[in-house]
Amino acid sequence: MMTGIILKAVGGFYDVFSDGRVIRCRARGKFRKDGVIPVVGDHVEINPGSNVQEGTIENILDRRNFLGRPAVANVDNLIVILAAASPEPDLLLTDKLLISAEYKGIQPIIVINKTDLADSARIEALVGEFRNTGYPCHAISAKHNLGLEALVKSIKGITALAGQSGVGKSSVINRLCPKLQLETGDLSVKIQRGRHTTRHVELIILDEGGMIIDTPGFSQLDLNELQPEQLQEFYPDFKPFRDKCRFTGCMHLNEPDCAVKEAFAEGEISEGRYSRYARLAKDIIANRRYD
Repeated sequence: MMTGIILKAVGGFYDVFSDGRVIRCRARGKFRKDGVIPVVGDHVEINPGSNVQEGTIENILDRRNFLGRPAVANVDNLIVILAAASPEPDLLLTDKLLISAEYKGIQPIIVINKTDLADSARIEALVGEFRNTGYPCHAISAKHNLGLEALVKSIKGITALAGQSGVGKSSVINRLCPKLQLETGDLSVKIQRGRHTTRHVELIILDEGGMIIDTPGFSQLDLNELQPEQLQEFYPDFKPFRDKCRFTGCMHLNEPDCAVKEAFAEGEISEGRYSRYARLAKDIIANRRYD
Protein backbone atom coordinates (compact mmCIF):
# COMPACT_ATOMS: atom_id res chain seq x y z
CA MET A 1 0.00 0.00 0.00
CA MET A 2 1.30 3.46 -0.94
CA THR A 3 0.10 6.95 -0.01
CA GLY A 4 -0.24 9.84 -2.42
CA ILE A 5 -2.23 12.90 -3.41
CA ILE A 6 -4.77 13.17 -6.24
CA LEU A 7 -3.55 15.61 -8.90
CA LYS A 8 -6.34 15.20 -11.46
CA ALA A 9 -9.68 13.43 -11.84
CA VAL A 10 -11.08 12.89 -15.34
CA GLY A 11 -13.59 10.32 -16.60
CA GLY A 12 -13.37 8.02 -13.59
CA PHE A 13 -9.56 7.96 -13.63
CA TYR A 14 -7.40 9.60 -10.96
CA ASP A 15 -3.78 10.67 -11.37
CA VAL A 16 -2.14 10.13 -7.99
CA PHE A 17 1.28 11.56 -7.19
CA SER A 18 3.14 9.10 -4.98
CA ASP A 19 6.83 8.48 -4.32
CA GLY A 20 7.94 10.92 -7.02
CA ARG A 21 5.77 9.57 -9.83
CA VAL A 22 2.21 9.81 -11.14
CA ILE A 23 0.12 6.64 -11.00
CA ARG A 24 -3.16 6.33 -12.90
CA CYS A 25 -5.82 4.82 -10.63
CA ARG A 26 -9.48 3.94 -10.43
CA ALA A 27 -11.52 4.25 -7.25
CA ARG A 28 -12.77 1.17 -5.45
CA GLY A 29 -16.47 0.46 -5.86
CA LYS A 30 -17.01 0.88 -2.12
CA PHE A 31 -16.72 4.66 -2.49
CA ARG A 32 -19.67 4.80 -4.88
CA LYS A 33 -21.63 2.55 -2.55
CA ASP A 34 -20.87 4.83 0.41
CA GLY A 35 -21.65 7.97 -1.61
CA VAL A 36 -18.05 9.22 -1.38
CA ILE A 37 -16.24 10.71 -4.37
CA PRO A 38 -12.43 11.19 -4.35
CA VAL A 39 -11.45 14.74 -5.34
CA VAL A 40 -8.31 16.62 -6.31
CA GLY A 41 -6.19 17.30 -3.22
CA ASP A 42 -7.30 14.17 -1.39
CA HIS A 43 -4.58 12.24 0.41
CA VAL A 44 -5.20 8.60 -0.44
CA GLU A 45 -3.89 5.09 0.07
CA ILE A 46 -3.45 3.20 -3.19
CA ASN A 47 -2.56 -0.17 -4.60
CA PRO A 48 -0.24 0.93 -7.42
CA GLY A 49 -1.17 -1.86 -9.86
CA SER A 50 1.28 -2.92 -12.55
CA ASN A 51 2.67 -1.83 -15.91
CA VAL A 52 -0.40 -3.26 -17.66
CA GLN A 53 -3.08 -2.46 -15.10
CA GLU A 54 -3.93 0.83 -13.40
CA GLY A 55 -3.82 1.12 -9.65
CA THR A 56 -6.75 1.45 -7.27
CA ILE A 57 -7.60 3.99 -4.60
CA GLU A 58 -8.19 1.95 -1.46
CA ASN A 59 -8.80 4.63 1.17
CA ILE A 60 -9.32 8.38 1.39
CA LEU A 61 -7.58 9.89 4.40
CA ASP A 62 -9.29 12.51 6.57
CA ARG A 63 -9.79 15.87 4.85
CA ARG A 64 -8.64 19.04 6.60
CA ASN A 65 -11.11 21.08 4.56
CA PHE A 66 -13.20 20.87 1.41
CA LEU A 67 -14.16 23.44 -1.20
CA GLY A 68 -17.02 22.87 -3.62
CA ARG A 69 -17.69 24.21 -7.10
CA PRO A 70 -15.15 22.91 -8.12
CA ALA A 71 -14.46 20.18 -5.58
CA VAL A 72 -10.99 20.33 -3.99
CA ALA A 73 -9.73 19.09 -0.62
CA ASN A 74 -6.95 20.00 1.80
CA VAL A 75 -6.29 23.54 0.58
CA ASP A 76 -3.63 25.46 2.52
CA ASN A 77 -3.77 28.88 0.81
CA LEU A 78 -6.25 30.82 -1.30
CA ILE A 79 -4.69 33.41 -3.61
CA VAL A 80 -7.35 36.05 -4.26
CA ILE A 81 -6.39 37.92 -7.43
CA LEU A 82 -7.69 41.32 -8.43
CA ALA A 83 -6.50 43.59 -11.21
CA ALA A 84 -5.13 47.07 -10.65
CA ALA A 85 -7.10 47.96 -13.80
CA SER A 86 -9.02 46.26 -16.61
CA PRO A 87 -11.27 44.92 -15.23
CA GLU A 88 -12.23 47.34 -12.46
CA PRO A 89 -11.57 45.57 -9.13
CA ASP A 90 -14.62 43.97 -7.56
CA LEU A 91 -13.73 44.57 -3.91
CA LEU A 92 -17.01 43.15 -2.61
CA LEU A 93 -16.23 39.84 -4.35
CA THR A 94 -12.70 40.02 -2.95
CA ASP A 95 -14.04 40.41 0.59
CA LYS A 96 -16.43 37.49 0.11
CA LEU A 97 -13.56 35.28 -1.06
CA LEU A 98 -11.47 36.32 1.95
CA ILE A 99 -14.39 35.47 4.25
CA SER A 100 -14.72 32.08 2.54
CA ALA A 101 -11.04 31.34 3.14
CA GLU A 102 -11.25 32.36 6.81
CA TYR A 103 -14.39 30.27 7.27
CA LYS A 104 -12.65 27.18 5.87
CA GLY A 105 -9.43 27.71 7.83
CA ILE A 106 -7.42 28.60 4.71
CA GLN A 107 -4.68 31.25 4.64
CA PRO A 108 -5.65 34.08 2.27
CA ILE A 109 -3.01 35.67 0.03
CA ILE A 110 -3.95 38.82 -1.90
CA VAL A 111 -2.42 39.45 -5.32
CA ILE A 112 -2.90 42.70 -7.22
CA ASN A 113 -2.07 41.90 -10.85
CA LYS A 114 -1.66 44.19 -13.88
CA THR A 115 0.29 46.82 -11.98
CA ASP A 116 1.70 47.90 -15.35
CA LEU A 117 -1.74 49.36 -16.15
CA ALA A 118 -2.02 51.59 -13.07
CA ASP A 119 -0.06 54.36 -11.37
CA SER A 120 1.54 54.04 -7.96
CA ALA A 121 -1.28 55.93 -6.19
CA ARG A 122 -3.86 53.48 -7.50
CA ILE A 123 -1.78 50.47 -6.45
CA GLU A 124 -1.15 51.93 -2.99
CA ALA A 125 -4.87 52.58 -2.53
CA LEU A 126 -5.67 48.93 -3.30
CA VAL A 127 -2.94 47.65 -0.99
CA GLY A 128 -4.23 50.01 1.70
CA GLU A 129 -7.69 48.42 1.54
CA PHE A 130 -6.26 45.25 3.07
CA ARG A 131 -3.16 46.43 4.95
CA ASN A 132 -4.67 46.00 8.41
CA THR A 133 -5.94 42.49 7.71
CA GLY A 134 -2.43 41.10 8.11
CA TYR A 135 -2.84 39.03 4.94
CA PRO A 136 0.20 38.77 2.64
CA CYS A 137 -0.38 41.18 -0.26
CA HIS A 138 1.67 41.12 -3.48
CA ALA A 139 1.57 43.74 -6.24
CA ILE A 140 2.69 42.07 -9.48
CA SER A 141 2.62 42.23 -13.24
CA ALA A 142 2.37 38.73 -14.70
CA LYS A 143 2.77 40.23 -18.18
CA HIS A 144 6.15 41.75 -17.34
CA ASN A 145 7.18 39.13 -14.76
CA LEU A 146 7.39 41.67 -11.93
CA GLY A 147 6.91 40.82 -8.26
CA LEU A 148 6.67 37.05 -8.78
CA GLU A 149 9.67 36.05 -6.63
CA ALA A 150 8.06 37.11 -3.36
CA LEU A 151 4.79 35.44 -4.37
CA VAL A 152 6.52 32.13 -5.10
CA LYS A 153 8.09 32.14 -1.63
CA SER A 154 4.63 32.44 -0.04
CA ILE A 155 3.27 29.32 -1.77
CA LYS A 156 3.51 26.34 0.55
CA GLY A 157 1.37 23.22 0.40
CA ILE A 158 -1.73 23.34 -1.80
CA THR A 159 -2.73 26.77 -3.09
CA ALA A 160 -5.91 27.64 -4.97
CA LEU A 161 -6.59 30.75 -7.02
CA ALA A 162 -9.78 32.77 -7.17
CA GLY A 163 -10.99 36.09 -8.48
CA GLN A 164 -13.24 37.71 -11.03
CA SER A 165 -12.84 36.88 -14.71
CA GLY A 166 -10.12 38.66 -16.62
CA VAL A 167 -7.76 39.38 -13.71
CA GLY A 168 -5.06 37.06 -15.09
CA LYS A 169 -5.28 33.84 -13.08
CA SER A 170 -3.94 31.69 -15.92
CA SER A 171 -1.25 34.26 -16.74
CA VAL A 172 -0.04 34.16 -13.13
CA ILE A 173 0.13 30.35 -13.22
CA ASN A 174 2.02 30.44 -16.53
CA ARG A 175 4.66 32.62 -14.87
CA LEU A 176 4.87 30.35 -11.83
CA CYS A 177 4.99 27.21 -14.00
CA PRO A 178 6.26 28.17 -17.49
CA LYS A 179 6.24 24.59 -18.82
CA LEU A 180 2.49 24.47 -18.40
CA GLN A 181 1.51 27.39 -20.66
CA LEU A 182 -2.21 27.44 -19.93
CA GLU A 183 -4.46 29.11 -22.48
CA THR A 184 -5.30 32.67 -21.45
CA GLY A 185 -8.56 34.41 -22.29
CA ASP A 186 -8.78 37.77 -24.03
CA LEU A 187 -10.63 40.45 -22.12
CA SER A 188 -13.75 41.80 -23.76
CA VAL A 189 -13.33 45.56 -24.14
CA LYS A 190 -17.10 46.00 -24.20
CA ILE A 191 -17.98 44.13 -21.01
CA GLN A 192 -14.55 44.15 -19.28
CA ARG A 193 -14.76 40.47 -18.42
CA GLY A 194 -12.55 37.61 -19.44
CA ARG A 195 -13.58 34.28 -20.89
CA HIS A 196 -12.99 31.26 -18.67
CA THR A 197 -10.24 29.17 -20.22
CA THR A 198 -9.73 26.36 -17.68
CA ARG A 199 -11.36 23.07 -18.65
CA HIS A 200 -10.82 20.87 -15.57
CA VAL A 201 -9.42 20.95 -12.07
CA GLU A 202 -5.76 19.97 -11.82
CA LEU A 203 -3.12 20.19 -9.11
CA ILE A 204 0.12 21.54 -10.58
CA ILE A 205 3.44 20.79 -8.89
CA LEU A 206 5.75 23.82 -8.95
CA ASP A 207 9.51 23.47 -9.40
CA GLU A 208 10.12 25.64 -6.32
CA GLY A 209 7.89 23.47 -4.15
CA GLY A 210 4.21 23.72 -3.35
CA MET A 211 1.25 23.00 -5.58
CA ILE A 212 -1.30 25.20 -7.33
CA ILE A 213 -4.83 24.34 -8.40
CA ASP A 214 -5.96 26.00 -11.59
CA THR A 215 -9.71 26.50 -11.81
CA PRO A 216 -12.10 28.95 -13.43
CA GLY A 217 -12.46 30.43 -9.94
CA PHE A 218 -13.97 29.19 -6.73
CA SER A 219 -17.50 30.12 -5.79
CA GLN A 220 -17.43 32.12 -2.60
CA LEU A 221 -19.21 31.06 0.54
CA ASP A 222 -22.96 31.51 0.61
CA LEU A 223 -22.98 34.09 3.38
CA ASN A 224 -26.45 33.00 4.42
CA GLU A 225 -24.70 30.00 6.00
CA LEU A 226 -23.49 32.46 8.65
CA GLN A 227 -25.40 33.92 11.55
CA PRO A 228 -25.30 37.74 11.38
CA GLU A 229 -23.11 38.00 14.47
CA GLN A 230 -20.59 35.52 13.00
CA LEU A 231 -19.59 37.72 10.07
CA GLN A 232 -17.26 39.97 12.09
CA GLU A 233 -15.22 36.92 13.15
CA PHE A 234 -13.85 36.69 9.61
CA TYR A 235 -12.53 40.27 9.58
CA PRO A 236 -9.07 40.14 11.21
CA ASP A 237 -8.79 43.93 10.90
CA PHE A 238 -11.73 44.22 13.34
CA LYS A 239 -10.24 41.87 15.95
CA PRO A 240 -8.17 44.41 17.95
CA PHE A 241 -11.31 46.48 18.57
CA ARG A 242 -14.23 44.03 18.86
CA ASP A 243 -13.91 43.44 22.62
CA LYS A 244 -13.75 47.17 23.36
CA CYS A 245 -17.32 47.93 22.30
CA ARG A 246 -19.76 49.03 24.97
CA PHE A 247 -22.21 46.20 24.28
CA THR A 248 -21.42 42.49 24.21
CA GLY A 249 -22.48 41.10 20.85
CA CYS A 250 -22.12 44.48 19.13
CA MET A 251 -22.73 44.17 15.38
CA HIS A 252 -20.85 47.44 14.69
CA LEU A 253 -23.75 48.90 12.74
CA ASN A 254 -26.02 51.26 14.71
CA GLU A 255 -24.87 50.60 18.27
CA PRO A 256 -23.47 53.49 20.35
CA ASP A 257 -19.92 53.45 21.74
CA CYS A 258 -18.75 50.96 19.14
CA ALA A 259 -14.94 50.60 19.08
CA VAL A 260 -14.95 49.18 15.54
CA LYS A 261 -16.80 52.23 14.20
CA GLU A 262 -14.43 54.49 16.13
CA ALA A 263 -11.44 52.66 14.59
CA PHE A 264 -12.97 53.14 11.15
CA ALA A 265 -13.51 56.85 11.83
CA GLU A 266 -9.85 57.19 12.90
CA GLY A 267 -8.54 55.38 9.82
CA GLU A 268 -7.42 52.21 11.60
CA ILE A 269 -9.92 50.21 9.52
CA SER A 270 -10.25 51.13 5.85
CA GLU A 271 -13.43 52.92 4.84
CA GLY A 272 -14.05 50.42 2.05
CA ARG A 273 -13.67 47.37 4.28
CA TYR A 274 -16.05 48.75 6.88
CA SER A 275 -18.70 49.88 4.37
CA ARG A 276 -18.65 46.50 2.61
CA TYR A 277 -18.90 44.71 5.97
CA ALA A 278 -21.94 46.81 6.87
CA ARG A 279 -23.56 46.00 3.53
CA LEU A 280 -22.97 42.25 3.91
CA ALA A 281 -24.15 42.23 7.54
CA LYS A 282 -27.37 44.05 6.63
CA ASP A 283 -27.96 41.64 3.74
CA ILE A 284 -27.57 38.62 6.06
CA ILE A 285 -29.95 40.18 8.61
CA ALA A 286 -32.52 40.98 5.92
CA ASN A 287 -32.36 37.44 4.51
CA ARG A 288 -32.85 35.98 7.98
CA ARG A 289 -36.11 37.93 8.31
CA TYR A 290 -37.50 36.33 5.18
CA ASP A 291 -36.45 32.75 5.96
